Amino acid sequence: MNSLLRAGLGAACSLVLMHPANAQLQGKAGVAARYASHTEYDSAGRRLVRESGWLPGLALDTAWTTGNASWFVGVNWHRADIGYHGQTQGGVAAESSTATTLATLRVGGAYLLAREVSITAALEADLWRRDIRATGTAAGLQERYRSERVVLGASKTWQPAAGAVATDLALVLSTPERMRVGFSGLLDTATLHTRSAPGLRIGASLHPAFAPTLELRGAYDWIRVRRSGDTPVTRDGQFAGTVAQPEHVRQGLSLTVSRLF
Repeated sequence: MNSLLRAGLGAACSLVLMHPANAQLQGKAGVAARYASHTEYDSAGRRLVRESGWLPGLALDTAWTTGNASWFVGVNWHRADIGYHGQTQGGVAAESSTATTLATLRVGGAYLLAREVSITAALEADLWRRDIRATGTAAGLQERYRSERVVLGASKTWQPAAGAVATDLALVLSTPERMRVGFSGLLDTATLHTRSAPGLRIGASLHPAFAPTLELRGAYDWIRVRRSGDTPVTRDGQFAGTVAQPEHVRQGLSLTVSRLF
């Protein structure tokens, strides 16, 4: 995985650092909705936690194009409460909600090959804020995640009479998530690290012929993150046990309506 990450970083940087002489600038701003799903599993593969729900958000992108090459910078932001279905450390079922914030910053480049096919490479910073509300039987948790990703993919565009249609497919390679976990004051804040993780992303977009400055886009992404190692936790500086982040799968279905300018 580390060699793949290094190769991906090199490809992304090669595209990003090319000098954009005589570049054309285009911006894009839109509203978005993301169906986010987060599922945790124990070491035997049994489901421990399931979170899911819709998150409204915003999407902003800027691109520079010169010849067959383009460079882009973008950000996505989503926030809302989603449903939490899990269990306590003692195995008792717990129903609650999770205040969830997702933010992604990306920078990358693309190169147009023959027949409307492009190859792309990007670097992303992924931020995830997860505040699980307390229930009558369990205290809440305050979790912050950070990771970086290399995204390597390809896209294909068609030009039917109804408008331009594009599809894309990408491999995602993530660095380990760096987590900070708060325990509602019952324990001291802990820091954990998960593992490097592979993922997949597919998408499609439409620029209708009757409204060429309008873009409709849908995308699905999936990533599986392996269990972290055990990390000591303390209470007022004194050892109180260990914690670990279980193996988890993050999925998302994003729908975006944007205006080009």
